[in-house]
Amino acid sequence: MAVATIVILSVLLSIHLLPSKVSLQVGDVSRETIIARGSAGYIDTAETELRRRQALESVGKAYDPVSNASDQAIGALKTMFHAIEDVRASSANASASKKVQLVRERLGLYLGTRVTDSALTVMLTVDSPALREIEDDALRIVSTVMSGEIRDSKEHLEAARQTAARDAERLIKDRAKSNVLSQVTQDAIRPNRVFSEERTRSLQEAAQRTVPPAHRQINPGEIVIASGETVLQEHIDKFEALGLRHPRVDYRSVVGMSLFVVLAVVLVSAFLHTYHPEVYANTKMLLLLALIVGIGTFALRMSGSMLGLQLTVDQVGYLGVLWVTTAAMLLCALINPHVAVVVSALLSVVLSLMVNQELRYAATALFSALVGIYSVAYIRGRNDFMRAGGLLALTGTSLTWTLGGIAGAQVSHMLYGSAWSVLVAASSVWLFWFGTWLLERPFDKTTHISLLELADTDKPLLRRLVMEAPGTYTHSVAVAYLAEAAAEAVGADALVAKVSSFYHDIGKIRRPHFFIENQHVENAHDSINPTLSALVITSHIKDGVDIAREARLPRAVIDVICQHHGTSLVQYFYSQVYGTQEPNAALEQQFRYSGPKPKSKEASIVMLADSVEAASRSLQKPTRAAIELMVEKVIADKIADEQLDECELTFSDVSTIVQVFTRALVSNMHARIEYPDIPGAESKGNITDADTDNQPPEDTSETDEDQEAGEAVAQGGELR
Repeated sequence: MAVATIVILSVLLSIHLLPSKVSLQVGDVSRETIIARGSAGYIDTAETELRRRQALESVGKAYDPVSNASDQAIGALKTMFHAIEDVRASSANASASKKVQLVRERLGLYLGTRVTDSALTVMLTVDSPALREIEDDALRIVSTVMSGEIRDSKEHLEAARQTAARDAERLIKDRAKSNVLSQVTQDAIRPNRVFSEERTRSLQEAAQRTVPPAHRQINPGEIVIASGETVLQEHIDKFEALGLRHPRVDYRSVVGMSLFVVLAVVLVSAFLHTYHPEVYANTKMLLLLALIVGIGTFALRMSGSMLGLQLTVDQVGYLGVLWVTTAAMLLCALINPHVAVVVSALLSVVLSLMVNQELRYAATALFSALVGIYSVAYIRGRNDFMRAGGLLALTGTSLTWTLGGIAGAQVSHMLYGSAWSVLVAASSVWLFWFGTWLLERPFDKTTHISLLELADTDKPLLRRLVMEAPGTYTHSVAVAYLAEAAAEAVGADALVAKVSSFYHDIGKIRRPHFFIENQHVENAHDSINPTLSALVITSHIKDGVDIAREARLPRAVIDVICQHHGTSLVQYFYSQVYGTQEPNAALEQQFRYSGPKPKSKEASIVMLADSVEAASRSLQKPTRAAIELMVEKVIADKIADEQLDECELTFSDVSTIVQVFTRALVSNMHARIEYPDIPGAESKGNITDADTDNQPPEDTSETDEDQEAGEAVAQGGELR
């Protein structure tokens, strides 16, 4: 398939529908006047380099903060005063010079270098209150100065020290003490910002990257080179921009195009193998991908010579935007949005090759494709089709005026492009709808369009469920509400989860009275043995799959029907037999669903929502704490039973699902307040509904069987 795709794409891309004509070199003399048939842009490398050099020079130096610089300055200051106080206390009878020497020894080689001996002598001889005042003032000045930015340059550091000196003169009028305070604070001041060569280089490189290339535009009808004019590098640049350098398809161009196709196919294959193995391993999906890409490329090529019409470069470009956008939307709906993004980017490159490297059409195609992917990724109704068309029209029109303004195009040309953008948007949406209708069934794919149709409650299968198993229908709607909310919270497909929930118990319509939600008076299981009951209960999976296939439901919905119980144990009936027979693996297997376990996020979410919704019906007092405990227990049991081992849910997802289920059930289930007894209410006959709900039953005894049934319901309710 890969080889066939490479061959077909190489042939299609090697056919030049807009042949090049110019093979001139620098220094040649042109024998004819060459006029540009279309518009094209090219980069003025000299101007671009000049702008980048200016941007580089405009970036200053970058400095990194020293986190503990202020603490170091304060620490150095305190160390000096501690040394002075120690010498004052221990060497009171020593001479002044001896005291200064002792202080220097205590401070070491680095502290006090800017403090003179005379200043130290003053601090050693003044009284304690004065010394304390100098210390407090010094700490205050240093803290204030260090709070500002001090770079590790001589100018910045000296300016900070001068600030400290001025603050010292302002605080103390005594000249001797003011001089001491100035020296001490200047000695403690240090840089709190250090030069970062790496960050400076990074900022310079970033500044250069932000400089846009100097674009020049060639407009249709403009003379590229006149007859008799010598070819310069400027002309070569224009020839390259217009794609006029190669007059014919030759061996090298074919090989180059083939290598380009090979590289594209290999890269896409590697991308799928690494990030989307489910696509890579599915032959049908790969065939669908190759088919859409092949049809899109063929349509791109046909656009240039459709029905023999001589289309302009602009018309070919806009038709190319149409096919790229349509292909991206189809890939998004039928395969995967991520795959659609990658392929649409490659098709946009192909489009630029077709129209003489016109980057504006490639940009328009890519942006339109991205908007189209976003618009159709989660279609939820007919209005979304209108929204998709509107967004595509707005995007195309905006890009026409934006890129046209950059290129200096005329207003009439941009109006012409706007009309094409609206036409492309409408055509893309229609082709998308037609393409999904055409390709969905043959390739066994499920799109949101078909899911929306199935969500209609007027569908015959849902009407039959309402009529024959109304309790199951009510349960399914409640499960859909829970599953949709949980799927949205964990990034799964909410529409798949919702629609699958509507149909997950469709098999119960064959024997509805065997399931507790459809029973009114009698329990049909009272008259049969537990083994047969379990068989009837588990058979609704096979019945559901059969009914779904007869109704031609999508594969995604059938998978959920088949997997939503996994291999869970029918605990209620197993417990009845457990007490009468010797437990063993074979016996337990008789009371388990046949599986398989959930494979996808959506199937596992429906399983959990199904069990939690059924369990919630057994709560007598649905307080928030009781609901949360019930939800956690149900999900914990599923995890312990290894039912979630084969799906894509993470523990983080499970935690989110617990919160979503709890919040949803709390909002829908309202516990009633226990009213105190009203004296005389019984005699007056004044009993409220709440009182009736809280009245104890006449027979308060509960058998072991009732307790087991209650536990079974709390774990998911096998009798649903």
